[in-house]
Amino acid sequence: MQKTLNVFAACLSAALLLQSATAAELPLPQAQQYLATAEQFRGPQQSFVLQGRIETIKAGRSEKMQPYQLLSGEDRKSLVIFTGGTSQGQKVLLQDQQFWLQLPGSRRALRITPLQKLMGEASSGDVATLNWQQDYQLVAADEQKDGIQLSMQANRKGLSYQRIELWVSKSEQFPLRAEFYLPSGKQAKSARFVRSQASETPRVVAMELLDKMQTSDITVLHYDKVTPQPLPARLFNPQALSTVQAI
Repeated sequence: MQKTLNVFAACLSAALLLQSATAAELPLPQAQQYLATAEQFRGPQQSFVLQGRIETIKAGRSEKMQPYQLLSGEDRKSLVIFTGGTSQGQKVLLQDQQFWLQLPGSRRALRITPLQKLMGEASSGDVATLNWQQDYQLVAADEQKDGIQLSMQANRKGLSYQRIELWVSKSEQFPLRAEFYLPSGKQAKSARFVRSQASETPRVVAMELLDKMQTSDITVLHYDKVTPQPLPARLFNPQALSTVQAI
């Protein structure tokens, strides 16, 4: 019995030593700078217009493509306008921490949740927001063999996810992959970030969302073109969504 306990203790010590050798905790101020750098690869932190596409892939084959335009303004305001496909004319507004859906032909916008599916695994929160620093607090960071893990907790209610685990590269803090968790602690989905070609300015050109149940199903958010641009506040009024057009 004593011999068995000694063997167990030795194995536990070896595991702890291996864990400490492969992961080192980073100071939060340093990690916060890493997060800020990673965010810059995703898009401007001020007002901008993004031309994008949502693509669903099943069993390795592209099934559907939906173009959209994202208008991202100040104070967490953003508007998604579907510019083609079966959802053309549909609009999703994020304003005052609330999501609104405007359907073509409808006179009133409807309240929806940030987890409302728009297409495939892409929810309204996935499409309408590109900035994590405004809504999440960095609580831990570890340097690992394959990159740096940044752990974030939601700093308010009503967000798409309660916790986000993000991995960035060691050399330049380019975002590599992420895991998104619900308030229950259950993982909702995971994501991979696609880098631009070597000849282009480094940036995230797509985010691949992976279904936890159907591993062969992928939803891709393509970020085709991002243009910094001031946007008037009138674009983000839920009472006037029916009159707003793509820029």
